[in-house]
Amino acid sequence: MVSLAQLLHENESMTDQENNNSGATLLVVEDDLALLRALQDILEAAGFQVRTATHGEEALESFRQKKPDMILSDISMPVMDGLQLFEAIRRQSGGMAIPFIILSAHSSGRREDKFRGRSLGVDDYITKPISSHELLTTVRACLRRSDELMAEQIKIAYKDSLLAFANAIELRDKTTYKHVRRIDAYAQAMANELGWDETRREALEYGAILHDIGKLEVNLGILSKKEELTPEEWEEMRKHPEFGVKMIETIDYLVPVVPMILHHHERWDGSGYPYGLSGEEIPEEARLLAVIDSFDAMTTDRPYRSAMPPEIALEEIKQRAGVQFDHKMVEIFQLIWESSVVKSIMRDQVESGDEIEGKERGVQY
Repeated sequence: MVSLAQLLHENESMTDQENNNSGATLLVVEDDLALLRALQDILEAAGFQVRTATHGEEALESFRQKKPDMILSDISMPVMDGLQLFEAIRRQSGGMAIPFIILSAHSSGRREDKFRGRSLGVDDYITKPISSHELLTTVRACLRRSDELMAEQIKIAYKDSLLAFANAIELRDKTTYKHVRRIDAYAQAMANELGWDETRREALEYGAILHDIGKLEVNLGILSKKEELTPEEWEEMRKHPEFGVKMIETIDYLVPVVPMILHHHERWDGSGYPYGLSGEEIPEEARLLAVIDSFDAMTTDRPYRSAMPPEIALEEIKQRAGVQFDHKMVEIFQLIWESSVVKSIMRDQVESGDEIEGKERGVQY
């Protein structure tokens, strides 16, 4: 399984654009047999697999038997024309995702067909007579757009799955109510100040969502206990980073998240857990998460104590710089505080449904 970053950027990494989408299956629909054969020859010579049909109904039956990666269709055909075929394909299971290119005659009388096709959502048009260069360029560009859209849909599905994990944690541990959403917002604001690129920020987003996933393996009684934890209970609680790593370490696209889950409770002076790393031994993303995770914990009600006002929590964070936290990360957090980003994030959480909790804990925004 490839990583998400590889999937999103695989087209950019290919040095030979003509090898993109090689082997893709194209369904070409054209009632002019000579033109149909010419189109087939050009596309097969470029490495595509080509199936053919001479009218819409024949193409629709071919689609039902096996979905192609793209359809190229003439507009004016007997039995079922190209736009009727397009509408029929879109009604089929999986048909919405298939790129569809119309082959249109160069005639002012076809302008209405073009307008109708574009209003329906046809992906592109090629005007006859067709050159091999125009044909291949349009086909490759359309397939590339389709791949990018698919990658984005996969990315959204991954994030939805991760949020489902986070919601499962929230259902078990009430102290994490909206915690991951705030952590992600704080993390992205700090990453922006640090100038991190999109790939690194995306991994940070996953880390923010999943940093406490190991709590799913912690006894619920420990998570909800109002009294001070016993040494034995603390020992189990401190295992949640390692529990979390075991839950996601075999998922390739989450590999960059492992250091964040494992080390976000390490301390700059080496007194943290699970491995007692110190200073720059601690991964930078984990050092970032340590600051905002602690700030959010201090400003949120816990079973064993009430939340403190954000201003006091900020002072606590500053006093622990060089002991618990990386000086640099504390400075960056202070920057987003001074720019009102932190208060804005906290206010947004209240306005989006966290208002009752905020009032109960007496936090000033």
